[in-house]
Amino acid sequence: MRYSAFEWMARFGRDPFTLLIALIAGLGTAHILVRTATYGAAVSTDSTIFLSTAMNLIAGEGWRDLGGLPMVGWPPLFPLLLAALGWVGIEPFAAGRFINAAAFGLTILAAGGWLRSHLRSRWLVLAATATLAASLPLSEFASKVKTDFLFVLFTLLALIQLASFLNRKTAAPLWAAAVFTALAALTRWPGLVLVGVGVLLLLPRARLKQTLGFGAVSSLPLLGVLAHNWAVTEDLTRATGKRTNASEQSLSAGLSQTVEVFGEWVVPPNAPDGVAYLLWLAVGGVGLAGAAVVLYITRMHRNGRRPDPEAAAYFRLEPAVPFGVFALIYLVFMLAVVPFTVDQGIDSRYLLPVYVPLLLAAGLLLDRFLSIKTTGRMAAIRYGLAALVLLGAFVHGGFSAHRHLRITRQAWRAGFEGSWAFNGPYWQSSETLNYIRTNLSDSRIYSNHPYLAWFWDRTAAPGKYQRLPLVRIHKLMPRIMRWPDGAHIVWLLYEKFSYYDDMDVRCLPGVEPVAELSDGVVFRVT
Repeated sequence: MRYSAFEWMARFGRDPFTLLIALIAGLGTAHILVRTATYGAAVSTDSTIFLSTAMNLIAGEGWRDLGGLPMVGWPPLFPLLLAALGWVGIEPFAAGRFINAAAFGLTILAAGGWLRSHLRSRWLVLAATATLAASLPLSEFASKVKTDFLFVLFTLLALIQLASFLNRKTAAPLWAAAVFTALAALTRWPGLVLVGVGVLLLLPRARLKQTLGFGAVSSLPLLGVLAHNWAVTEDLTRATGKRTNASEQSLSAGLSQTVEVFGEWVVPPNAPDGVAYLLWLAVGGVGLAGAAVVLYITRMHRNGRRPDPEAAAYFRLEPAVPFGVFALIYLVFMLAVVPFTVDQGIDSRYLLPVYVPLLLAAGLLLDRFLSIKTTGRMAAIRYGLAALVLLGAFVHGGFSAHRHLRITRQAWRAGFEGSWAFNGPYWQSSETLNYIRTNLSDSRIYSNHPYLAWFWDRTAAPGKYQRLPLVRIHKLMPRIMRWPDGAHIVWLLYEKFSYYDDMDVRCLPGVEPVAELSDGVVFRVT
C-alpha cells in the first residue's frame, strides 16, 4: 500500500523500518552539527549579506545589508528566518548553522519517506536513503550559511506534494505544493522554474481553477518581492540579482561544466580507478534498468490483453514524473541563464537542486525493474544488474563516509573550509582583521574585500564598510576626495577585487599607509 507524503510519518510507532529512516535522518543532522561545531558553518561573501541584513533587522536598522544599501540582490526568506531566530535569542550566525543542519535532516527524512511509500525493495530504500545521508555535495552545502540547502528542501517537498496530487487528485497536496513552491522561490530566484514546472504538470491533469490557484499561490509572493525591488532600485539588473561581471560562457562550456559536476557526484574524491569504473557501471545499470522498465510498460499495454490492474497501477511512473520534468527544465534553465548572471559559470551549487530528485527517480525505476517477472537467463541478468547497482551504492556510500570522517576530523581540529571561509582559522589569525577590530572601530572603511572585513566586526553600523569601486586607478582619486575625513582603505592581499592593486593605491595623492601587515595594508585618507 502506498502512503501520501504525510501519512507515512504517522507510522513511526508501528513500523521499525520507518524508524530506521528517521534514525538515518537524525544522524545526518548530527553529522552537520559536529562538522560545524568548532568554527561554525562556513561563511562567505553571500553569507555576510544574509547575516548583515538579519542583524540590521534585529537592531531596527531596516532592510539593509552591510553597505547600508537595500538588500535586493537575493530573495528575502533566509535573512528573515535568521532575524526571526535572532528575535528569540539565537544569534544569526548560529541560526544559519541550525537552519541548514535541520534542513539536511528533513531532506533525508522526506526523501526516505517517499521511497518507503513507493518502493517495494527495502534494500533499495535503505541504499538510497543512506546515499543521501552520506552525500558529499549535500553535506558540503548544508555546512554553509547559505540559501542553497533550504532551497533543496523546499524544492523536494514541492515535487513530492505535486506527485501526491497527480496520484490522488485531492486538494491538500496541491496547496501544500503551492506553498512549498512559493517558499522555494522566496529562497532563491531559480524557484521560478518550480512554478513553471508545477503549472506545466497540472495543465493536462487538473482543473483550470486548480492550475490557476497553484500558479497564483506559488508566484504572487515572488512577484511582490520583485515589484518591491524594482520600486527601490528602478534597476532590473539589481532587482533580479544579476551580476555585472557575468562569465558569458558558451553553451559547450556550460555543458562541459555540468558533466564535470555530475562526474564529481558519482565518483567521490580520491577514489581509485577501479572504484570509479564500478560506480560508472552502476550508473549505466540504472539507465539500462530504466529503459527496460519503459519497454516492459509499453509491451504490457500493447500485447492485446488488458493488463492486470494491480500490476498496471504498480508500474505507473507518475510518482517520479515531477522529479524528471523538474530536473530537465531546471538544467536547461541553468545552461541558458547562469552564464549571463554569475561570474563562475555552472558549478555544484547551481546544480544541487536536481541531486535528490534524480536519485529518487532512479530508485523508483530500479525498484520497478526488480519487479519485472522473468525466468531463466533473463532473471539472472536482472538480478545481476540490480546487484551491481546496489554494490555501487554501498561502495559510493563507504568512500563518501570515509571522506566525511576525514573532513569532520579536520573541521573539529583546524577548520576544513580552507582560507576562503571567513570564520576559518586562516582568517582568525589575520593581522589585518585584528588591526581593524583594534584600531578602526569608528572609521569609515573602503576595502577590496568589505564582506570579510565586516564579518570580523559585525557590530558596526550599516554602511561602515564599502567596496572599493571597480574603476581604473586614475578615476579613483575624484571619489577619494568625496570620502569623509578619517576614512581608511583596507587592502587585503588574499585576493583582488579591483582593476588595481595595493601598489597603485600607494601612488595616489592624499593616501598614506598607516599599517604594513602580513596579509594586508591599511591606508588613511588625508
